[in-house]
Amino acid sequence: MTARYDLPSGSSASAAPAGAADPQPALGTPGRLRTAIALAFLGAALTGLGPLIGLTSPPVAAAYPAWPLLLVLALLAPALAAAFARTGTPVAAAAVLVGPAAFAPGRLAQDVQFATEAGMAARPELLRATSLLNFEPAIGWWLLAAGHVIVLVAGVLAAWGTRESGAGTQRQGLLTTALCAGVLGAVAVLMAPFSSDDPYLPAETALDGPLPVLIGSALLAVAVPCAAGLLAGSTDLDFARGGLLGVAVSLFAAVLPPLVSVLVLDEVTFAWGPLLGLVATAALLLLGLRAGRGENSEDVDDLRLPALTRLLALAGVFALLAGAVAVLAALTPHVSMPYGLRDPSEYPARLLLPAGILLGLAGAGMLLPKFALLLRPVLTVLWAAVPLAAAGSLDAVFTAVQAAGAAAGLGAWAAGASVLFAAVAAVLAAIAGAVERDDVDLTEMAMRRSVLAPSLVALVLGAGAFSLPVLTAPGYSAPGVFTDFGTTSWGLVLALAAVVGATALAPMCRPGQAAALLCGAALLVAVRVLEHPLTAERLPGSAPGLGLWLGLGCVVVLLGTAFAARATAGRTA
Repeated sequence: MTARYDLPSGSSASAAPAGAADPQPALGTPGRLRTAIALAFLGAALTGLGPLIGLTSPPVAAAYPAWPLLLVLALLAPALAAAFARTGTPVAAAAVLVGPAAFAPGRLAQDVQFATEAGMAARPELLRATSLLNFEPAIGWWLLAAGHVIVLVAGVLAAWGTRESGAGTQRQGLLTTALCAGVLGAVAVLMAPFSSDDPYLPAETALDGPLPVLIGSALLAVAVPCAAGLLAGSTDLDFARGGLLGVAVSLFAAVLPPLVSVLVLDEVTFAWGPLLGLVATAALLLLGLRAGRGENSEDVDDLRLPALTRLLALAGVFALLAGAVAVLAALTPHVSMPYGLRDPSEYPARLLLPAGILLGLAGAGMLLPKFALLLRPVLTVLWAAVPLAAAGSLDAVFTAVQAAGAAAGLGAWAAGASVLFAAVAAVLAAIAGAVERDDVDLTEMAMRRSVLAPSLVALVLGAGAFSLPVLTAPGYSAPGVFTDFGTTSWGLVLALAAVVGATALAPMCRPGQAAALLCGAALLVAVRVLEHPLTAERLPGSAPGLGLWLGLGCVVVLLGTAFAARATAGRTA
């Protein structure tokens, strides 16, 4: 199904022959869309001019005159929508406004910080406090907040005017790549915007920041991959193109000001978060430009991919090999320590045992033709359990080698090899999925609401499970995605990305594949949860962390959602 903007009943499009193609209507811009674009311009103007008027009372100036930049960034999306509308592509114009609307709640929540404790906002482009005075929100802040609300209304109004009609195909490659770019953008908005030694410019990650900043950043982190995935999943080329471009310019507007602050101010220095955001922006921009191009069916027909059964078998072999090597890594020493020093990798390596067993069982099952297709989606998610487990042990090995002059043992090499084999298995399983979908009619695929809502809940719980520690102890700071980032953190990032991808794709997949994806995600989160019972005794006074309870809740929700997804098969048959 493709998205089309509602047209008057007397239009030429409605009078077109039934057998004709469903071209983009070359009519004037619908009134509802014109209103949405006008509101988007108004909201953008308010968000750009509000800081110029002043956000606080008593007034505090920005660290540099950034309001022209902020105004231009805010106007990018409505200007792009107006350009699409003027060229006769109202569907693309409407889709452009969806991205800023998805970002608006998060941006508004972040800006609430100026109304509560402006000095802790760490937004030098808007305000730079020089004292600990109590600030009150001024008229500029109310204009800024109103601008975000109006942008949200404009996006809802624009999307409300689209309807499903015509025919089209959903391109899984575009959807998958957009989700990956969205996950990268989500990580970017949760990281510190810059580094600073200025006490009035606290450079903190979202998890370490004030509550409004945490809530706003979390909303943005959810909005980026969800909006990118849902818009890229449209079967209408114009809707996918406009939507991805709208998300790209919205993310660009969020990550560029911190980079400009680094260039302009001596007090702040570079941090990786905004740069990752720019990379995600560039990826979404390229995807949006490519989404508007049709596919050459002859080229697709000429493409000869390996047989599905061979791909499934190869994926199973590599998964089985990865699982076996991971178990070997768990049972053999990782480092040879100097006399009198204890091996720091002993406890982290324990997590390789359940990860290896689960992946090995999945690989063995894929070698059985009866279960291969059923387990393929599980493997595309579960493979991340091996790097999740291996990252912690390898982190300990690297530390021991550098700090104590230890020598890497067989277990360390086996852990690294298991990650490589698991990645190969995942790639083969993904290619097998692409081949499998070639023989499936995807034109009637639709979003399953009974799966969507619990999947979003599982996404939030999973994000907490991998972002927050599952184990706490006095004087112990657990490696995380947004705090104490190190080698262990890369395993957490990969696992989190796998869970996000599974929960975002499941509502749009066929019932069996959706259930398998969610079960794979549940097993992956379960490996994360097992970190507490397997490694808690290494730390005196250890206690369960918030991540443990969120992980347990995520496993329950994922399994329940998998059951709900499977149940929809009977209703759609």
